[in-house]
Amino acid sequence: MRILHQPLKIFWICLSLAATSLLLNGGLIQLYRLHRDQAVITTQIQAAQFQVLDLNRQLKMAKDPVFIERQALDNYDLVSDKDLVFVFSDQQ
Repeated sequence: MRILHQPLKIFWICLSLAATSLLLNGGLIQLYRLHRDQAVITTQIQAAQFQVLDLNRQLKMAKDPVFIERQALDNYDLVSDKDLVFVFSDQQ
């Protein structure tokens, strides 16, 4: 009965019981995992936003015929009418 007249001790007992309950229940661990997952998802969202901005920039550039020609020349090893092409055989 004497412990009931000491509110600070009651507070610490209740706090320790709540912490023990959270640890045994797994709530604290689950809260930590959710916080960690939130950080991962936030970085993924930022990366996706940068990718969207880059794709929008490329989409605007794709409307330019010079850009389309440059991409065709670079990516598919095509040549323009003005280029001089040398063909070397692998045999000696």
